[in-house]
Amino acid sequence: MKYSIVIDTVVFVRSLLNPHSFSGRIIFAHAYDYRLILSAPIVREILEVLQRPEITRKIRFVADMDTRRVLDLLSQAELVEVSDIPQVSRDPKDDKFLVTAVASEADYVVSEDRDLLDLGEYQGIKIVDVATFLKILNEDKAQ
Repeated sequence: MKYSIVIDTVVFVRSLLNPHSFSGRIIFAHAYDYRLILSAPIVREILEVLQRPEITRKIRFVADMDTRRVLDLLSQAELVEVSDIPQVSRDPKDDKFLVTAVASEADYVVSEDRDLLDLGEYQGIKIVDVATFLKILNEDKAQ
């Protein structure tokens, strides 16, 4: 089964900082095992964060770094329209991930953000950390 997922910005950034981390494995090794869902507010945030000087300095020093692969993944993602973004989580900046997931009827939001993870679920969409989602993908492959 190919899950549809929304991935938060932290996971994308961590994948670039360490392509061999759990985040990196989801982005690089498992990119074809799920349908990535994005919305304009998410894309804007990812691109803005990737341009921050403290991030670009760190990424520049990471061996085997391939920012283009992430940009390719983003360009191949399914884009959904979102309009109103109601406040749901403790951090209003995280609500764009929830609204995007609902608009696309995603199966999961994959995050490393406590404000999202503490919700556990939103309107039937499971919110899981990267390690949990990797476990789900690996269990599905084993079946």
